[in-house]
Amino acid sequence: MSVAPHPKFSGICVITVFVLSTFAGGCFAGEISGLPAHLPPTVRPDYTFFLGNDFAASGTSDDYRTEQMIVSARVRDSWLAVLDHSILTREDMANDQLGRIDTMTLSLGYEFLHVADDLKRSSMLAGFAVRAVGNYEGERIQNGFHRLIESDTDAIPYTDTRQTDPAAWFLAEHYQQLRKATGDGFFGGWNVGYWARAGAFVTADGQLDAVAGLYAVAARNPWDLWLGVRRDWRNGYDADFVLRDAAAEESKMAVSFGVRFGAMVLETVQRIDSSASYGQLSFISSPETRGTAAMGRTRADAQFALQMPHVTFQLATRWYRPVFTSPDSVWDEAIVAEIRGGQPQLGRNPALFVDTTQASLGLEWSRPITDQIEWLRVFTNVGAGWRSEQLLGRNELLGEKSSSVDRGVLLAETGLEFDAARLSSRLRLRLRFGVTGWLPMSSETVDLGGTTATIQKPGASIVVGLVVAYH
Repeated sequence: MSVAPHPKFSGICVITVFVLSTFAGGCFAGEISGLPAHLPPTVRPDYTFFLGNDFAASGTSDDYRTEQMIVSARVRDSWLAVLDHSILTREDMANDQLGRIDTMTLSLGYEFLHVADDLKRSSMLAGFAVRAVGNYEGERIQNGFHRLIESDTDAIPYTDTRQTDPAAWFLAEHYQQLRKATGDGFFGGWNVGYWARAGAFVTADGQLDAVAGLYAVAARNPWDLWLGVRRDWRNGYDADFVLRDAAAEESKMAVSFGVRFGAMVLETVQRIDSSASYGQLSFISSPETRGTAAMGRTRADAQFALQMPHVTFQLATRWYRPVFTSPDSVWDEAIVAEIRGGQPQLGRNPALFVDTTQASLGLEWSRPITDQIEWLRVFTNVGAGWRSEQLLGRNELLGEKSSSVDRGVLLAETGLEFDAARLSSRLRLRLRFGVTGWLPMSSETVDLGGTTATIQKPGASIVVGLVVAYH
């Protein structure tokens, strides 16, 4: 069903979400839920944010693994934690089947082999995981993203499948340099080698996922290019037709082409037996991308972020000035100005959306985790501002809208910030991951075409963002 465009901030939303989705297009597959993201072997990330989305896929619609987000973090060098959220949908009109299901996987692995020198890199990881299947706000996230890019919303019912299973997994990778860069000319300045990767994930319920790939790699800092083939296998997905059909569609061979430039990774994967494709956009923080030169304290920064499952965009800027802290404090203090906007779905009702606009001012405090790990910072901020909400109808309530309700609002946010790449002598790219919350002064029940609902309620969301900092 078509919906009217969201006029507020539509240019910002379309451009920014397009950038976050252009190379993450696809219709048939994604990475194995619970394994670390597919990244080039020349980097060893401490933090990764992976986004797969079919927004830019030509001639496709939402089906199978329509969105996937992976966040991973390295702990004490050899431990790796991975959180995967996947949204699966199936629109099988030929058999009159329509359904969706989400998966949430939390993995913890240990890298018991790591070899790295000028000519090769090898690693082997193994670990345990818990994978849950059910309703994990995938509908809200998918429809919220669709409103940001002025796309259709979907009213696809969840299947009845609900299960949680322990799992085990392993991942092995090897990179071998075959030709060292000579430094002569453009083509002579690249290291050339091959990269082999294989992994598997098995659950106690009998589901088995596996992948194997072989790639040619050309590397020239800060660039990596790779081209190769990969084969995926999915077995044991018989709980419902959504899981079954998505698994069958992902059990294919494909050609993969990827590019890394600094902290950004782009990859597109084209299936060999059809025109179907998928891909990824990832941002990483690693020693290879961050650099080691000190840049001094931050003077100002600008941020773009997305909030989920209450999907809105967030634009913020910070001016670093001591207000309550002393100039020699280990805490950096900043004045924060921020706007947020979007049309998130109201709860789990795909017929109701909340046209939301918010502006605020606040203070933020941040500092390195330790004196030895300056690239990882903890931050927290508080603020106050103005928030406007209006209930909009979709599906059977299409065209209906409530009165607009304005309230004062209190805000708080906390999380981690990772240095990702040095952009110039004064500019640095950072990645943010945290939790944000808002508390309007009061809620209000409004009427929309005979349907009543309460808006201006307190809420919280995960926030993932990019920050450009000026030193």
